Amino acid sequence: MTAVALRASRTTRTKPRGGVRRERHAMSYPLLLSVIALVAAGVVMVYSASSVRAYIAADDPALYGIQQAVFAAIGLLLMAIVSRIDFRLLRYLAIPAYIGMLALLVAVLVPHIGVDVNGSRRWIPIPVIGSFQPAELAKLGICLYLAHWLDRRGASAHGFWNGFVPFGLLVVPGFVLIAIEPDLGTAGVYMAAALAIFFMSGANLVYFSAAAAAVMAGAIFMVTNTAYQMQRVQSFLDPFSDPLHTGYNSVQALMALAMGGITGLGLGASKQKYLYLPAPSTDFIFAIIGEEWGLIGTLAVVALFVLIAYQGYRIAIHAPDTFSGLLAAGITTWLVVQACINMMVVTALLPVTGIPLPFISYGGSALVINLVAVGVLLSISRETDQTGSLLDAVFGVGRRDRRARVPRAGRRTGAARRAARP
Repeated sequence: MTAVALRASRTTRTKPRGGVRRERHAMSYPLLLSVIALVAAGVVMVYSASSVRAYIAADDPALYGIQQAVFAAIGLLLMAIVSRIDFRLLRYLAIPAYIGMLALLVAVLVPHIGVDVNGSRRWIPIPVIGSFQPAELAKLGICLYLAHWLDRRGASAHGFWNGFVPFGLLVVPGFVLIAIEPDLGTAGVYMAAALAIFFMSGANLVYFSAAAAAVMAGAIFMVTNTAYQMQRVQSFLDPFSDPLHTGYNSVQALMALAMGGITGLGLGASKQKYLYLPAPSTDFIFAIIGEEWGLIGTLAVVALFVLIAYQGYRIAIHAPDTFSGLLAAGITTWLVVQACINMMVVTALLPVTGIPLPFISYGGSALVINLVAVGVLLSISRETDQTGSLLDAVFGVGRRDRRARVPRAGRRTGAARRAARP
């Protein structure tokens, strides 16, 4: 082969292909490591917290811990797969996801389809897999659909008739269906994620405030007209007034945290899990963490969620387009608000609600869906320039109507322009 032919062959092989080339970055490793750390801690703590009840129920103290480990492995695998998929493809799932979530929320309320546990219909039994909670999927579905819908609407979504009213009509059905299961805690997380997306889209602050006020009014109406909800509020105000009945959960959780002290009793040494603390592996697992790992362990868990919040909102602020930015903001708000509610309930800063701690509490459907949502965040982070500072992430929330920046043809910047000068 001649030298000319060799040069031509090399030119042909290295010639760039046509089409748009998207800028790629490394995924958000702090986010990934934080989530993996919480999942690992969750598997260990579910095994420890549930060992007594598992031994009584099935003569196997490791039963629930093994199940949690299996769901964690499935969730991490799905997270890895989703993180490698182009997040733009999720647009095609927006409408089916929204319709499907409403259908499941209706189905769970139908007798002989949804399972009634302690007066609540929140689960649909699935053979082999176990129980599935549609409300968990609804949080991801509403984030996906609102991000798609508000991106398509653009600036017209800031108005009353084209923005505020349709937003309410889209969000309220899911909120009401979750609330009447009843599951007011999850309904609150659902609305928090929806309002975060509405705010990040550049919503009129008057309309946004009206929406938030309407949600608060609806929640107050539901609480005041439900006997057991009012009882929870009254016991929250003074749990020690009836420590063996209405205030029992809060008192036992506070006792667990107090016994843990600074360094904790040691892994597996909890005394409250011996049928004293209700739901030690689900709603009140944070209390067991405080008892066995002490203040140091609880602060470590809080720090990991703070890091997730920071990384998630940083991804949202620097996202390559409006759709991905809104989706990242909604997912981050959902995970962080849910974690805050759970930890505030355990520390008696909020009335008791049946809401799990993300990535840690026992529950297959919740864990898998949470990890899939993190996979979406990681996918967005691959095309996100995260070189900004902490101040950019905090004060950049006010940026509105962000669209993907497409460079103009022939435009040169920085070193390229200087190198082109004679």
